Amino acid sequence: MAGNSAAPGQSVTGKAFQILEAFAGERTALTMSEIARATGLPSSTVHRLIQELVVWGGLERTTGGRYVVGVHLWEIAARSTRTYGVRETAMPFLQGLWETTKAHVLLAVLEGDQALLVERIAGTRNVPEAGRAGGRLPLHASSAGKILLAYTDPQLRQAVLEGPLPAFTPKTITDQAVLVRELEQVRQQGVATSQEELTIGSYSCAAPVFGPPEAGIAALSLLSTPGARNAEELKVLVQMTARGLTNALAQHQGRSSISPRLRHMAVKPAPPLDSP
Repeated sequence: MAGNSAAPGQSVTGKAFQILEAFAGERTALTMSEIARATGLPSSTVHRLIQELVVWGGLERTTGGRYVVGVHLWEIAARSTRTYGVRETAMPFLQGLWETTKAHVLLAVLEGDQALLVERIAGTRNVPEAGRAGGRLPLHASSAGKILLAYTDPQLRQAVLEGPLPAFTPKTITDQAVLVRELEQVRQQGVATSQEELTIGSYSCAAPVFGPPEAGIAALSLLSTPGARNAEELKVLVQMTARGLTNALAQHQGRSSISPRLRHMAVKPAPPLDSP
């Protein structure tokens, strides 16, 4: 396994990345032994690198003796050009959509072959559970994922279409031809839906948000239950909000750094965009 004697010569940096990767998915708090099992690294190596990561701020130790992702790592990640400025600009729009619908409101960007949730406001009505910020959604089974898949690079879209399309429920689209037709419809209408394709008892709709070049395309989505509210009304609401956010991002000006340690680094304003 990578990181042990079966993979000699692996760099210290690579081993540190393995430790951080152990916290992917739903694993938020791990013991040292759990990290060692997840990475396959020797316990002595895990112990040494964890201590260094704690000192740097990449990990933190809880009172219960487990380790969680550190705030300093979040501070660095928050400056990603894929999300910096986008989340701040988006929050008033997400909040307004939440106040109107009381459903889960999600903002996602493309990361690899999945949709990465970068922001979420939880619904207050009887709506199904939604992923947390930092979680991921499949591109073919979620409305946010379909938006990102429909507007992404054709090569990536083809790779996803030709790859496995796992069924999460009996309603998940697993036929390539059917999914191709749906993605064409998404591009024509500017909205995507997913009704019990990812989770039984859930309905979601999403629309594209066109950000500055360094941010690319995001997907704004609503998650509710089938029949809880008129589906056509929800689609109109999410499209109107996404267009408003797109226009706001086009007018986005440079913001001061969120970190006092980085104030000397100027943030250049994003170039204006034409409305899609």
